[in-house]
Amino acid sequence: MLIGDMLRRDARLFTHKVSLVDGNRSFTYWELNERANRFANALAALGMKKGDRIAFMGNNCHQFVEYYFGCAKAGFVTVPVNARFSADEATYLFNHSESAVLIFTEEMEATVGKMRPNMPLVRQFISTGKGQSGVLSFEEMLEHDSGGEPDAEVSPDDVAMIMYTSGATGLPKGVITTQRNIMANTNTMVLELRIVHEEIGLLVMPIYHNGGFWPTMSMVHRGATNILMPGFDVEAVLRTVEERRVTLLNLVPTMLLRIVSHPDLSSYNLESLRLIMYAGAPILMEQLKNAMRILGPHRFYNSLGCTEASGNLLSFPTADHALEGPMAAKLGSVGKDAWGVEIAIVDEQGKDLPPGKIGEIIARGDNITRGYLKMPEETAQVYKNGWLHTGDMGYRDEDGYVFIVDRKKDIIISGGENVASREVEEVLYQHPAVREASVIGIPHEEWGEAVKAIVVLDPAASATVGEADLIEFCKTRLAGYKKPRTIDFVKDLPKNAAGKVDKAQLKRLYKEKFEKTVRTS
Repeated sequence: MLIGDMLRRDARLFTHKVSLVDGNRSFTYWELNERANRFANALAALGMKKGDRIAFMGNNCHQFVEYYFGCAKAGFVTVPVNARFSADEATYLFNHSESAVLIFTEEMEATVGKMRPNMPLVRQFISTGKGQSGVLSFEEMLEHDSGGEPDAEVSPDDVAMIMYTSGATGLPKGVITTQRNIMANTNTMVLELRIVHEEIGLLVMPIYHNGGFWPTMSMVHRGATNILMPGFDVEAVLRTVEERRVTLLNLVPTMLLRIVSHPDLSSYNLESLRLIMYAGAPILMEQLKNAMRILGPHRFYNSLGCTEASGNLLSFPTADHALEGPMAAKLGSVGKDAWGVEIAIVDEQGKDLPPGKIGEIIARGDNITRGYLKMPEETAQVYKNGWLHTGDMGYRDEDGYVFIVDRKKDIIISGGENVASREVEEVLYQHPAVREASVIGIPHEEWGEAVKAIVVLDPAASATVGEADLIEFCKTRLAGYKKPRTIDFVKDLPKNAAGKVDKAQLKRLYKEKFEKTVRTS
């Protein structure tokens, strides 16, 4: 079964079942399938061919889902783009992917307007709002094209998506993902989370992320219902769970913490929730335990995943979450090998390590993607002999549970968003007053990690440049979540024997400061 086959099957077997709810609009499986077909046929009428790359920039909406399935059916390659990216960041992605079409939602209109002169390869712009000069209307396109199945031959090894992820180098990397990869991960998630036909999912994670993409695929796989939200609002989430009898909620820890700390939480009926997934960022153990006490321990699910694996690698299910007894010691684990995935923990020579020994977590399976677009060196570093080297350092205990102890790459995960420290450093170095800069992630009670910059200023500028100046400088050049939240000024940065900045020492220093603050507060 391929991606498009899932939706085609649902339209035949669950014709009148509600597949999507987007605000005041709802779509049956028959309607979703027909709209996806119309979209695919409209692109073909514009001259798009199998393998052409079609980009989408925007927040969660029904058009985003129709885009995914329409492209999959016709053999087009989707390029979902983070709606929070700045114009410069997004322009790089569109040009690097050689996207022929850019679809955008109305709130992206100003950003796209800035980018248009710098994207010569984009042949057609499409808005989910009203059409305008040089821009087609998504809805008007659908009105003039057939709802029949696209005339295209699609195979499991055809590329279906290029999803960009920030790497340790700071350059976004386009992960080449096939139909087989996506279907393998979809099967894994359906089995691991026990998703059923009667499921009602509330999708608050963005669809341009894997955190929003895999629930979309998984719910369609089972002919279940997905309720879309354009962003996260605590009261809207609680109200929707109660009114719609939501059963599945996928969150990053930041969202979970906002829910359990809401002052009116007890006034909402959340009994329908059978599963709350928290993943994508670190969470403090006491915060997890507190959430389990408030919402009930056996509703929670954790995992380890990445874009290079199309989603999931390890699974720590609801049954393993416990506040008492032997399983309480397993809290903090990312679980065991997910269905269809093989995990190994190896040393620097690639040899398997025994339980308790720390090494790199590597994985293989049909969900593992091909590599990075136009980045052969980076691909060779990460994909070796059929194994994906995740860059995460961890160990497996005697019972087979995997625990992460550190990330090999200097990636900061703040509120579920990946931030490459070097990318932020490169922006800081553009400021004439900055002599040296190092960026790390420090523990944060709400975001999991916060972006922290440690800066050495040029002596001549130290009296005139302050923290607010540098944060504003970064804000105009980076997505908001990437800018440093705080900046410390120092005379010198710690160096290792090779003369490089010792980030490990900086991380230890600020972790100790955080833990001391927590103990004394």
